[in-house]
Amino acid sequence: MDGSLIVVENGAVRLASFLEFPFPDALRTDLKHWMEGGTGTGSPSRHMPDIADILASMEESLGHRLLEKAGLAPDDLDAIGTHGITVRHHPKVHRLEIFSSTPLARGVSYQASQPFPLSQTFHTPVVTQFRGADVALGGHGAPLAPILHRALFSGERSRAFLNMGGIANLTGLPPLGSGLPVTAFDTGPGNMLMDLTVSHLSGGACSFDRDGSSARRGQPDEVLLAWLLSDPFFALPPPKSTGREEWGESRMRQILARLTGHEGAPSRALSPERADNLLATLSELTAAGVERALPWLPSRPEEIIVGGGGMRNPDLISRITRRTGRPVVSSGERGYPSQSIESMAFAYLALLTLAGRPGNIPEVTGASSLAVLGQITPPPRGLDPLRLQGIARRADTHLPFPDRPRMTG
Repeated sequence: MDGSLIVVENGAVRLASFLEFPFPDALRTDLKHWMEGGTGTGSPSRHMPDIADILASMEESLGHRLLEKAGLAPDDLDAIGTHGITVRHHPKVHRLEIFSSTPLARGVSYQASQPFPLSQTFHTPVVTQFRGADVALGGHGAPLAPILHRALFSGERSRAFLNMGGIANLTGLPPLGSGLPVTAFDTGPGNMLMDLTVSHLSGGACSFDRDGSSARRGQPDEVLLAWLLSDPFFALPPPKSTGREEWGESRMRQILARLTGHEGAPSRALSPERADNLLATLSELTAAGVERALPWLPSRPEEIIVGGGGMRNPDLISRITRRTGRPVVSSGERGYPSQSIESMAFAYLALLTLAGRPGNIPEVTGASSLAVLGQITPPPRGLDPLRLQGIARRADTHLPFPDRPRMTG
């Protein structure tokens, strides 16, 4: 769990404090098991409120530590934004196969979160469920962080920002004043398939390929790579998004079944050499997804700035550099730790919400219009209209890119 405390003033976003709050290994394993539906206790949704409350307790501890590190008090906060854990992301109309009547469901994106303890502990409005408003307008509800990428990294040069989380997404940032739009979309799997594979093959002893060392020893399986890249997702034009449903546990098992010749491959089904080759293939898949995304950007980026956990994988960064032919630099070299960008983004989006300003970029998400994002949970004494008006007025002065209008009736 990553947390950021940001200050927005004079058209700039400053990182006041950042912390990584590690999940206990056992809890991480249990959460992944739950998200895949393997609880053994009936429907996984039954325990969603309990899990959200466990996460909220961790968020409270993280919030106190962030304030202490920044030398601030809860009264200094204007808003808290928490994304939660995505348990369902299916942004287009679909049939609900679990019902015999198979009714049509509209697009959904739902995150497990529990804002009430946070609002009561910090006496501050808490914004959650950021993606739903965009999905309701026909968008993908993702990616949402590009509005922060634009605020942090736009300049005279053309750049791209690559977020390397479980899923990789790319933001094209044309030069300021060029008139070209910001473009952003998912490029395919990021760390997700690699992490799941390491966890499976190690029997849960390891959760990721540290420094990409296994992938570096291996050689990509070109036949397997071609099969993975034949997925229709890679040929789709943006806006587009993807997630765990497409690149999670089930896809990993398909890959292992293809390599071993039978379903449900046991954890030691692959020799160390074949395991290294598989991880090299999956690393190459992520890099190839980024390479195939570049032609869709509005301008040729002179450099790629990378944030997220994937920046810690030198093998993956090397493959991206080779395939794209672009310099790849860490967001840390631009003043923002690579793991901080996503949490900064949802803090920034929460501020936009309370200021009555849209948080989505329709050209990015595919939504039919701009939207103020999220649900607001008020503090114990309710929302103070005067305080909200003050936030809105200060936003007019201090927010980057003030051309984004305040939403009115």
